[in-house]
Amino acid sequence: MNDHCPACGYVPENRKCKPRSVPQNARYHALIKAAFHHWPERKDLFQPGSIEHLRKWLQAKAGHRNVSVVDADNMDTMQALIAVAAAIKAAGEHHYVESLGSKFYIITSKSIAFDELKHLDACALFDDVADVIEAETGLKVDDIMPPVRARAAPRERNMGRQAT
Repeated sequence: MNDHCPACGYVPENRKCKPRSVPQNARYHALIKAAFHHWPERKDLFQPGSIEHLRKWLQAKAGHRNVSVVDADNMDTMQALIAVAAAIKAAGEHHYVESLGSKFYIITSKSIAFDELKHLDACALFDDVADVIEAETGLKVDDIMPPVRARAAPRERNMGRQAT
Protein backbone atom coordinates (compact mmCIF):
# COMPACT_ATOMS: atom_id res chain seq x y z
CA MET A 1 0.00 0.00 0.00
CA ASN A 2 1.38 3.42 -0.96
CA ASP A 3 1.38 6.21 1.60
CA HIS A 4 1.26 8.91 -1.05
CA CYS A 5 -0.14 9.60 -4.49
CA PRO A 6 2.43 8.56 -7.11
CA ALA A 7 1.22 11.34 -9.45
CA CYS A 8 1.30 14.37 -7.15
CA GLY A 9 2.92 13.19 -3.91
CA TYR A 10 -0.12 14.04 -1.75
CA VAL A 11 -0.02 12.31 1.65
CA PRO A 12 -3.45 11.80 3.24
CA GLU A 13 -3.76 13.43 6.69
CA ASN A 14 -4.08 10.09 8.48
CA ARG A 15 -0.85 8.81 6.85
CA LYS A 16 1.44 11.69 7.86
CA CYS A 17 2.57 10.02 11.06
CA LYS A 18 3.40 6.57 12.32
CA PRO A 19 0.23 4.50 12.63
CA ARG A 20 -1.05 3.44 16.03
CA SER A 21 0.14 0.06 17.22
CA VAL A 22 -2.30 -2.73 18.04
CA PRO A 23 0.12 -4.28 20.60
CA GLN A 24 0.58 -0.83 22.19
CA ASN A 25 -3.20 -0.47 22.43
CA ALA A 26 -3.54 -3.98 23.89
CA ARG A 27 -0.87 -3.22 26.51
CA TYR A 28 -2.68 0.00 27.45
CA HIS A 29 -5.95 -1.84 27.98
CA ALA A 30 -4.10 -4.54 29.97
CA LEU A 31 -2.67 -1.75 32.14
CA ILE A 32 -6.15 -0.34 32.81
CA LYS A 33 -7.46 -3.82 33.63
CA ALA A 34 -4.55 -4.47 36.02
CA ALA A 35 -5.08 -1.07 37.67
CA PHE A 36 -8.78 -1.83 38.11
CA HIS A 37 -8.06 -5.15 39.81
CA HIS A 38 -5.44 -3.56 42.10
CA TRP A 39 -7.35 -0.32 42.78
CA PRO A 40 -7.34 0.44 46.53
CA GLU A 41 -10.68 0.78 48.29
CA ARG A 42 -10.27 4.07 50.11
CA LYS A 43 -12.83 6.74 50.88
CA ASP A 44 -10.50 9.51 49.69
CA LEU A 45 -9.88 7.88 46.30
CA PHE A 46 -12.09 7.67 43.22
CA GLN A 47 -13.84 4.29 43.11
CA PRO A 48 -14.47 3.01 39.56
CA GLY A 49 -17.57 0.98 38.75
CA SER A 50 -15.95 -0.85 35.84
CA ILE A 51 -12.75 -1.10 33.84
CA GLU A 52 -14.23 1.28 31.25
CA HIS A 53 -15.21 3.75 33.97
CA LEU A 54 -11.65 3.71 35.34
CA ARG A 55 -10.13 4.11 31.86
CA LYS A 56 -12.20 7.19 31.12
CA TRP A 57 -11.51 8.71 34.53
CA LEU A 58 -7.76 8.11 34.20
CA GLN A 59 -7.69 9.64 30.72
CA ALA A 60 -9.63 12.69 31.91
CA LYS A 61 -7.37 13.01 34.97
CA ALA A 62 -4.33 12.80 32.64
CA GLY A 63 -5.67 15.80 30.71
CA HIS A 64 -7.27 13.99 27.75
CA ARG A 65 -10.68 15.51 28.35
CA ASN A 66 -13.50 17.74 27.30
CA VAL A 67 -14.91 20.20 29.83
CA SER A 68 -18.34 21.82 29.78
CA VAL A 69 -18.85 24.72 32.14
CA VAL A 70 -22.14 25.79 33.68
CA ASP A 71 -21.83 29.17 35.38
CA ALA A 72 -24.72 29.41 37.84
CA ASP A 73 -23.74 32.89 39.06
CA ASN A 74 -26.81 34.64 37.60
CA MET A 75 -29.20 31.70 38.02
CA ASP A 76 -31.64 30.87 40.77
CA THR A 77 -31.39 27.42 42.35
CA MET A 78 -33.89 25.77 39.99
CA GLN A 79 -32.26 27.24 36.87
CA ALA A 80 -28.84 26.07 38.04
CA LEU A 81 -30.17 22.59 38.80
CA ILE A 82 -31.76 22.32 35.35
CA ALA A 83 -28.64 23.64 33.58
CA VAL A 84 -26.30 21.26 35.43
CA ALA A 85 -28.67 18.29 34.90
CA ALA A 86 -28.84 19.04 31.16
CA ALA A 87 -25.05 19.26 30.91
CA ILE A 88 -24.67 15.97 32.80
CA LYS A 89 -27.22 14.25 30.56
CA ALA A 90 -25.41 15.53 27.46
CA ALA A 91 -22.09 14.26 28.84
CA GLY A 92 -23.18 10.62 28.71
CA GLU A 93 -22.56 7.67 30.98
CA HIS A 94 -18.99 8.37 32.14
CA HIS A 95 -18.63 11.94 33.32
CA TYR A 96 -17.20 13.67 36.36
CA VAL A 97 -18.46 16.84 37.98
CA GLU A 98 -16.37 19.37 39.88
CA SER A 99 -17.40 22.74 41.19
CA LEU A 100 -15.66 25.92 42.18
CA GLY A 101 -17.67 28.87 43.37
CA SER A 102 -20.70 29.23 41.14
CA LYS A 103 -19.19 27.20 38.29
CA PHE A 104 -19.82 23.53 37.62
CA TYR A 105 -17.38 21.64 35.41
CA ILE A 106 -18.70 18.55 33.64
CA ILE A 107 -15.70 16.52 32.52
CA THR A 108 -15.62 13.70 29.97
CA SER A 109 -12.76 11.76 28.45
CA LYS A 110 -11.87 12.39 24.82
CA SER A 111 -11.88 9.45 22.44
CA ILE A 112 -8.80 7.29 21.97
CA ALA A 113 -10.09 5.76 18.72
CA PHE A 114 -7.30 4.92 16.27
CA ASP A 115 -8.47 7.51 13.76
CA GLU A 116 -8.79 10.26 16.38
CA LEU A 117 -5.59 9.91 18.42
CA LYS A 118 -2.27 9.87 16.59
CA HIS A 119 0.52 7.49 17.57
CA LEU A 120 2.77 9.96 19.41
CA ASP A 121 -0.21 11.51 21.18
CA ALA A 122 -1.29 8.02 22.26
CA CYS A 123 2.22 7.29 23.56
CA ALA A 124 2.16 10.48 25.64
CA LEU A 125 -1.36 9.82 26.94
CA PHE A 126 -0.60 6.22 27.88
CA ASP A 127 2.51 7.37 29.79
CA ASP A 128 0.49 10.10 31.52
CA VAL A 129 -2.19 7.59 32.53
CA ALA A 130 0.50 5.31 34.02
CA ASP A 131 1.77 8.32 36.00
CA VAL A 132 -1.77 9.05 37.26
CA ILE A 133 -2.17 5.42 38.36
CA GLU A 134 1.07 5.60 40.33
CA ALA A 135 0.27 9.02 41.83
CA GLU A 136 -3.30 8.15 42.83
CA THR A 137 -2.70 4.66 44.21
CA GLY A 138 0.95 4.55 45.25
CA LEU A 139 1.27 1.37 43.15
CA LYS A 140 4.07 0.99 40.61
CA VAL A 141 2.80 0.08 37.15
CA ASP A 142 5.66 -2.39 36.71
CA ASP A 143 4.49 -4.21 39.85
CA ILE A 144 0.86 -4.63 38.77
CA MET A 145 1.48 -5.47 35.10
CA PRO A 146 2.48 -9.05 34.34
CA PRO A 147 5.89 -9.18 32.63
CA VAL A 148 5.81 -9.44 28.84
CA ARG A 149 7.30 -12.95 28.93
CA ALA A 150 4.41 -14.08 31.15
CA ARG A 151 1.79 -12.74 28.74
CA ALA A 152 1.12 -15.39 26.13
CA ALA A 153 -0.29 -14.31 22.80
CA PRO A 154 -3.96 -15.32 22.34
CA ARG A 155 -3.00 -17.97 19.79
CA GLU A 156 -0.44 -19.51 22.18
CA ARG A 157 -3.00 -19.61 25.01
CA ASN A 158 -5.53 -21.37 22.78
CA MET A 159 -3.00 -23.94 21.47
CA GLY A 160 -2.68 -25.44 24.92
CA ARG A 161 -6.39 -26.29 25.05
CA GLN A 162 -7.57 -29.74 24.06
CA ALA A 163 -10.47 -30.03 21.66
CA THR A 164 -13.35 -32.02 23.10
